[in-house]
Amino acid sequence: MLWLDGERYSFSNPPEYNRQLPNSTINMDHKLNADELFKIVVDTSVAFPLNLDFILADSTTTNLPGQGIFFLYYKEELVYIGYFDPSEANRDVRLERMSKELATITMRGKQVTMNEASKTALDKSLNLKSLPRKPQGDFLTSRKRVEFADINWDAFKTNDFLCDFTFYWFPEEKYLGNTRDELEHLTIQLRKFYKPTCNG
Repeated sequence: MLWLDGERYSFSNPPEYNRQLPNSTINMDHKLNADELFKIVVDTSVAFPLNLDFILADSTTTNLPGQGIFFLYYKEELVYIGYFDPSEANRDVRLERMSKELATITMRGKQVTMNEASKTALDKSLNLKSLPRKPQGDFLTSRKRVEFADINWDAFKTNDFLCDFTFYWFPEEKYLGNTRDELEHLTIQLRKFYKPTCNG
């Protein structure tokens, strides 16, 4: 649920968006600091820099199940907008989406893999040319993510960058019963309007 200028909007009835950044105009339901959500574990069996796991900092915390939309910021920059529509109600957005975005946007996750566009971006990068081009993994990165990681590599090459990432999570109201297509449509609208750095 979004709040904008004191009014409430569901995902199926989005507002006329203000052009300022969302975190300055919308009362977010859930602000989640990445360094409180996750901890970094270095896999010493895998070569740097694709050698990090992002695991839950506290496995006893309440999970974040069900449909929703999330915003991801790096410092003051909106870098990604995504949605989560699990087939099973108890699946957790933190494990299935948020950790994946951190892994690919920083180019540090050990499960990151590349397509041809991201390989080309690596070849053109200042800092990431030495990354392996065919790593095994399930997290597909993109040209925009490679370019973003290259620009911010002085921070991302360390293991001390989670404090600069923040998620904002909008869980869908269960009674609205929005379809996956409706959730995806709103996410596309938000991406077109806000133009996050790493979407696309």
